[in-house]
Amino acid sequence: MTESRNLTIVLKKAKEFKFENRSLPQPKANEVLLRIENVGICGSDVHYWWEGKCGRFVVDSPIVLGHESSGTVVKCGPGVRNLKAGDRVAIEPGVPCRRCIFCKEGNYNVCPEIKFCATPPVDGTLTQYFCHPEDFCF
Repeated sequence: MTESRNLTIVLKKAKEFKFENRSLPQPKANEVLLRIENVGICGSDVHYWWEGKCGRFVVDSPIVLGHESSGTVVKCGPGVRNLKAGDRVAIEPGVPCRRCIFCKEGNYNVCPEIKFCATPPVDGTLTQYFCHPEDFCF
């Protein structure tokens, strides 16, 4: 891969987007680097854009929106076993702790420690390249 720039759309505050050239992320253990191909715009993204908030989540620092996404695996971090460069995937944007009782019962969507793409303070996928856990790429 020769690409070194990562063009990203950043919401600075309500109704103010900026394009930024961010550094290319590097996948950590059990993560893959994705070249994002498609991002759907969700109702929550629209709320963040118009109002700077969605429910109890408030944009109080710059954030990257977008979480309904798919892309192509570009690089695999250490420990990745089931994906390889060139695989096309859709992402599950909510990454739970994997340790609490909800996760262990298979109800990871209600994990109190879930990190959800494009929900402050977690950046989303309106970017060219994005790292995500292998087990939440399908």
